[in-house]
Amino acid sequence: MEVFAVLLSIVYLGIFLVSAFFIIVLLYKLWFMCNDVSSIKKRLMKNNDIETTIEFLLRIGEKEKAKELLLDWILTNESIFKREAEMTQDEKIEHVFRIYEEELKKLGYDVPKTAQDRMTTAAN
Repeated sequence: MEVFAVLLSIVYLGIFLVSAFFIIVLLYKLWFMCNDVSSIKKRLMKNNDIETTIEFLLRIGEKEKAKELLLDWILTNESIFKREAEMTQDEKIEHVFRIYEEELKKLGYDVPKTAQDRMTTAAN
């Protein structure tokens, strides 16, 4: 009977040690995966692809930050206004709406098709 109890305790000890080893391995894997997510987030935030960055911010629930980023991008992007001297104010605004229509709609902005539509929605 004593031999059986000793063997049983050895088996339980072995199961316990194997389980503890797997738990430690899984915790390290989880920790490394979390570090990977933060590095991916950092790479996306540094990326110059505005559409990808906005999509990422929307997926993580940062809608206000995405709005701020898009508006900042529009105001600092010189290529949008390269013909600035030739364009009227309404043409400039329509040009920006045309370029960033999809992103603005994703962020909840109502994008008018023409300057006349913009004037009627602003009056209401």
